[in-house]
Amino acid sequence: MKTVATFPDAMSASISKGMLENNGIPSTIDNQAMSALYPTPMSGVWEVSLMVNDSDYDKATALLAEHGD
Repeated sequence: MKTVATFPDAMSASISKGMLENNGIPSTIDNQAMSALYPTPMSGVWEVSLMVNDSDYDKATALLAEHGD
């Protein structure tokens, strides 16, 4: 799996996750628990990563860019 994008909070990552999955790209949110414990971004320490399969990386990157994520 590869990180396709990072977000300051789990909610932002979830929105992009839903968009990718609506386009047939399964994804996983990593570090969601730390973001929930410490909801205020602290210089990127608790960033949430959105991850996709290696084979979906290019398509996911293009979709995220197209949607401004």
